[in-house]
Amino acid sequence: MPSPRPSPVDRHLHRTIRTLPHRGGYLGFLAVMEGRPPGIEELRDAVADAVARVPAWNYRVCSDSRRVWEPARGQDPRGHVHELPVPEGAVTPEDLARAVHDMPFPEHADNWGIWLLTGWAPDRYALACRVHHALQDGRGAMAGIGAFMVPDLELPLSVPPDAEPPFRPIGIARWATRTLPSLLRPTARWAPARQEAGVTRTLHVTGCDTERLRELARAAEVTLNQVYLAVTAGALRAWTPQDWTGRGKGPLHAFVPVECRPGGHEMATLGNHLVALRAELHCGEPDPRRRLDLMRASTDKHSAQVPHQRAALRVLPRVADLATRCLLLRSRTALLTSNVPLGAGLVINGDPVRQIVCLPPLVFGHPLTVVLTTYEGQATVHFTSDRRDPDPGRLPQLWQTALAELEEAYAPV
Repeated sequence: MPSPRPSPVDRHLHRTIRTLPHRGGYLGFLAVMEGRPPGIEELRDAVADAVARVPAWNYRVCSDSRRVWEPARGQDPRGHVHELPVPEGAVTPEDLARAVHDMPFPEHADNWGIWLLTGWAPDRYALACRVHHALQDGRGAMAGIGAFMVPDLELPLSVPPDAEPPFRPIGIARWATRTLPSLLRPTARWAPARQEAGVTRTLHVTGCDTERLRELARAAEVTLNQVYLAVTAGALRAWTPQDWTGRGKGPLHAFVPVECRPGGHEMATLGNHLVALRAELHCGEPDPRRRLDLMRASTDKHSAQVPHQRAALRVLPRVADLATRCLLLRSRTALLTSNVPLGAGLVINGDPVRQIVCLPPLVFGHPLTVVLTTYEGQATVHFTSDRRDPDPGRLPQLWQTALAELEEAYAPV
C-alpha cells in the first residue's frame, strides 16, 4: 500500500509537538509482567522481528508538517530498545511509569522506543512503549505492541482507500450545522490555563474496580465513559474551587478523541485515526447528579457522526484543518480526556501482564490530560500536567471523592 496522506489531525499534532517545552508529544503504555525478564539483547532481537511486521514503525516523523512522516530507510530497530535498571524495593506501577515518562530518546531513534525495566523484584519486570503522537494514536501503538504477543501477526500500514466511508454532502452538512457553531463558544476560564507551563511533566494515578463505574452507568442509564467524565468534572471543580463560585459559569470543554477506523480495520497503525467530541464538563454545578445530566448531550458518541467526520477530514482537508485548529485552541478546549479499554489476559514474552499504566500525552498547550484505562476489572485514571499551581498531586484523591459523591447521589433510597 502506498503511504497514506496525513490527516489535518496528524498535521496539527506535528506543528504543536514541535513547540512543546517537554516530551509531552509522546504517548505510550507500561505493562508490568510476572516472570523472568528477558535479556536486553534477547528483547532487541524480538523487537527487530516485530518491527518487520509493524509498518508504521518503519516510518519516522519528518520536519515537513505537510508530509508529517517519511520512510525511515536504513534504521536499526535494535537501537530503539533501551534498558532502565530500577533500585530494589517495593516499587508501584505508578513509580515505574514516572521513571520512564520523560526519558530522553537517542537522536537517531526518537520516533518510538521500548524500555525494559528490571531490578526492583526478582519475579517482576516491565516493558514500556512510547511513540510520537504524530506517528500513531493510542490504538495504533497498542496494535504495534500486539506484534510482541502474536509472533505471526502482520499489521496493515493504514486503512485501504476502498474501505473509507463515502463522502455524503448532505450528511456532512447536517453534522456541520449541528456541531461547528458550538466551536464559536469559548470554554470557561480556569486558573491552570493562566499558569506558566513547566519544562517537565508530572504523572499521578488512581483507580477503582471497573464494576463501580459500570454500576453507576446502569443506575444513571448512561455509558461508562460518561460516568468517568462526570466524576472528572467533580474532581476539577474541587481542584480549582475559586473558578466555579458565583452565577453564570459556563462549562469547561474537554477534547475527547473518538476512534474512527472503519469496522474491520482496527489494526491499521500509521497516523491518527481520530475524530472529536467537545465534551461539556459542568464544573460550576454543585449537584453531582445534575453535572452528569448536563453533559449527556455533548458526550453522545452517536451525535459525533464519526463516518461523516472521517470523510470530511479526508475530502475537505482545508476546511477540516481550520475546524481542527479552532477546536483545539486553548480558548475552545481546556484539557484532553480519553478512555482506552485494554481488555484482559494479555501476555507478552510468554508472561502474563498483571497491570498496565498509561503514559499520556500533553499536547495543544493544555495544562492537563486525563486518561482512563480499563484492564482486567481495574479502572485506572491518569493525570499528567506541566503546571505546579494548583497542585496536580491532589487530583487522585479529589477524583475518588467525586466518585463517592456520585455513588451517593444514585444510591437506592
